[in-house]
Amino acid sequence: MTKQHTDTRPIPFATLSAALAHWAAVTPQAQALTTATEEFTYEQLADQVAGCGNWLAEQGVESGDRVVVVGHNTAAWIVHYLSVLSLGAVIAPANNRLNPSQFAEQVNLLDAALVLVDDAHDWIAVNVQAGRVRRLSGENRSAREHGRPLPEPTAPALISFTSGTTGKPKGAVLTQAALAESSWAFVRVLGTHQGDSTLVVVPMFHNTGFVDQFGHMLLLGGRTDLLYKFRTADAVASLAARPVTYLAAVPSIIRLIMLADGADKALRHLRVLLYGGSPMPAAWIDELLDKWPQLQPFHGYGMTEYGSAVSFLPPAYAATHGESVGFAVPGTDIRIVGKDGRDVDPGGVGELWVHGPTIMQGYWRRPELTAAKIEGGWLRTGDLARLDDGFYYIEGRVDDVINRGGEKILPAHVESLLAELTPVGQSCVFGVPDPILQNRVWAAVEERPGHTFDAATAERLLRDCLPDYAVPERIDIVNPMPRTASGKVDRRAVAARCHSAAVTGSSSLQ
Repeated sequence: MTKQHTDTRPIPFATLSAALAHWAAVTPQAQALTTATEEFTYEQLADQVAGCGNWLAEQGVESGDRVVVVGHNTAAWIVHYLSVLSLGAVIAPANNRLNPSQFAEQVNLLDAALVLVDDAHDWIAVNVQAGRVRRLSGENRSAREHGRPLPEPTAPALISFTSGTTGKPKGAVLTQAALAESSWAFVRVLGTHQGDSTLVVVPMFHNTGFVDQFGHMLLLGGRTDLLYKFRTADAVASLAARPVTYLAAVPSIIRLIMLADGADKALRHLRVLLYGGSPMPAAWIDELLDKWPQLQPFHGYGMTEYGSAVSFLPPAYAATHGESVGFAVPGTDIRIVGKDGRDVDPGGVGELWVHGPTIMQGYWRRPELTAAKIEGGWLRTGDLARLDDGFYYIEGRVDDVINRGGEKILPAHVESLLAELTPVGQSCVFGVPDPILQNRVWAAVEERPGHTFDAATAERLLRDCLPDYAVPERIDIVNPMPRTASGKVDRRAVAARCHSAAVTGSSSLQ
């Protein structure tokens, strides 16, 4: 990324705990955290974290212990998150959509000292030993002091589980320093400052919530507002009642807010908009900039195993290179590697490898998976990418490539063509097992509100732009498409639903 797009200041705090202590002393009355019903200054937040840390110590939590937290977006979630970090213990935010057996599997893998569950998710802990479960509550505090040193920057701080839906749970381990550096990456690129604020509309267990937004604002001394649980009307109401300058979400959530009643008032104070998980259709970007010209839309690409941000596309290129993920974050190195282990030439497609200060230490107690993921200090992302005229483009997942009779099809390329059709809100292209060809190509689309998808029109477009073997043999309408907890289209779930529809003879899955 060129210098005009970045802030070269070094990170001012070694850990998030150090940042909280600083702002509590320097700007004690500045707002740090708000919700629909609560407000905390930096002084108050630091006091809450200290009291909760004392309580956690009384529960037997020590440096290095793993503590699981699961719940909706509340002040208590944030307080316990920071309190665990302040003890030098390791926080493990859990996906609140797991079923009880999946949750218990993660807790057992971690050998968790404590499991913190809010009122809405107490059912998820039914398979966990009762002695390890505590209620996530603002009342969890103690005045009894427990002497403890500040956490070491090199100590493990976070175990963040990847959002995959199958296979063994994989928890990426980040140090205290890597967690802070991951949050500071957004300051380097987005041009944010102490006067900025953000509304977290995604679940707090996701990196977007606790790194891209909360950690980011904490390092700056800004304000974080929490939406308890995403509903479009609630998000719009929160943005209108407590305006913020920075918002981060997947394109589908941003689109819902754009189209909602009251969007004009809700978005008029917004300056920085970060979207990721998938490109945003050019028509949506044009509409955003037309209605809210003050907006600076950034396209971000990142992954759990790297803390979060790997690259950003600055606003200046949103209209001309909207499908690109832009340029590497300062301090981050990127390679595109072929199957032979050599870097591919510009324009060629290979696996994206990344190296930098926020790379995970490894997967918790999964040495074989760690060895397969980290090679010579480089993180293998599993994403296919290409470098074209200095811009990076993601072409899909290595394991999503469709092999039809020996011909390789990249789903992302077909999906980008479908996105050109006005009725298409989201698209998903996948392979269907075939005993002769190995795979056949199918697709699904989610219609934009107020529009009707026409398969014949789509087929004409695709046949004009693709070789015949890459044109999907079947296109289903799936309204809405199933998504992962991070808001991305769940490719496996879409494929399963379409397989079921094929058996019943349906092509529209409402």
